[in-house]
Amino acid sequence: MNRVRLYHATLASLAILAYLTGEVFPAHAWLGYGVAFVIAARLAWVIGGERQFGLTRFYPDFSGLKLKGAATHPAISRTLMLGIALTLVTATGTGIAMDRGRSLPSMSSDLVVAPANAEKQTETIRARNHDDDDDEGEDDEGPLSEVHELSANLLLLFVGLHVTYLILFKRPLAKFMLFLPRGEKPKPPTT
Repeated sequence: MNRVRLYHATLASLAILAYLTGEVFPAHAWLGYGVAFVIAARLAWVIGGERQFGLTRFYPDFSGLKLKGAATHPAISRTLMLGIALTLVTATGTGIAMDRGRSLPSMSSDLVVAPANAEKQTETIRARNHDDDDDEGEDDEGPLSEVHELSANLLLLFVGLHVTYLILFKRPLAKFMLFLPRGEKPKPPTT
């Protein structure tokens, strides 16, 4: 379970930072590529057969759902996780499609990353992005950008609902996933 928690913390941190740096170039794009890498690692674990990383955890099964106890039924949590997964993949995919690798360093000699020329690299990437925008005829306000922004905002909504649900109905699990002590159950008094 520690790998699940570490994966969760890494993905959540990268996604939050990517959202907060939405207007900061190239940090936003690099964080988006980090999210894509973490998602790819998750898929590799699924293919490798890791039980805790299976995709069936995202499939909501509503069988046995009754009004009594509905709030704690696993389908609710799985529906929220599915919403998070779909919006995260959409935001990441559209971001990569819009970037087209422009924020990644090129293998050409003038873009080699070194502390001495890191500022020059950023300027070169910005210039290349500006030139590419002119060539393609599509600016940042295109439909892909709208889908990207909408999915990022929906992601925030799903994450908020997910966190609220866990705090209200699954507090021990929420504490566990956040690396907080779950607390000891009080021992019955001895007589």
